[in-house]
Amino acid sequence: MCGQLVVDRAHERFGAEVTIADLARHSFPDFNCNIVHIYEVWARLEEDWRFELDRDASTLEYATGVSARFKDGSTLHISAWADCCDGSGCRHCRG
Repeated sequence: MCGQLVVDRAHERFGAEVTIADLARHSFPDFNCNIVHIYEVWARLEEDWRFELDRDASTLEYATGVSARFKDGSTLHISAWADCCDGSGCRHCRG
């Protein structure tokens, strides 16, 4: 099991000790990057943090992970290595 949830405060704007990225880590209590894919990660972030996400500065890289940038400038890097395009009917891979 891996636990790749890394907070990056390099661009945080307010000098806060606790950033939105720190708080967003709690959206993934039983996180296992080997069984989650990027679309599941992004869906959770959209559900829990939709008003705080800076979507233009965030990235999703297939079979690598998600870098979610928040409006305070902090970033949460989330490893997500599972393949959703395995024939299981992932709505993102149809077509």
